[in-house]
Amino acid sequence: MQTLLVSISLFVMTHGAYVVRTFADATAYRDECVQQYAGRGSSLIDYMRQVALHTDDADSRWCIVRCILQKADLLDGEGAPHEANVHAQMQHSNAIVEDPDDIRSETSRCLREPPAPDSGGGCLRAYTFFACIQSTEYDLF
Repeated sequence: MQTLLVSISLFVMTHGAYVVRTFADATAYRDECVQQYAGRGSSLIDYMRQVALHTDDADSRWCIVRCILQKADLLDGEGAPHEANVHAQMQHSNAIVEDPDDIRSETSRCLREPPAPDSGGGCLRAYTFFACIQSTEYDLF
């Protein structure tokens, strides 16, 4: 009986539904990603909400954003936004919004935008997607 329960638990964990992330999760991911990319320490808000693409440390910042999105399972194996997970995260983070269809509509708009030309391993693509999400009135975390 225990073996069956363990097997079922492992199956659910590996094939289960997306687990939404909190702002605290995103902050922890940011700390890990800043170390990974040797970025300058800054708050999560500074990394995630800047939308100006032309700064000296742009490549590092783009990759830190991509890293955070990857750790939150919001990008698929090819670095593209994982649509179902993004929708689930947005619905959870904006649960008090009266019109969930508006959240889905805004999220879908960002998911439909063509990816930015990117020679940096998907960093700019992830950053551009996140900048689009941040240009809406909704939060991802």
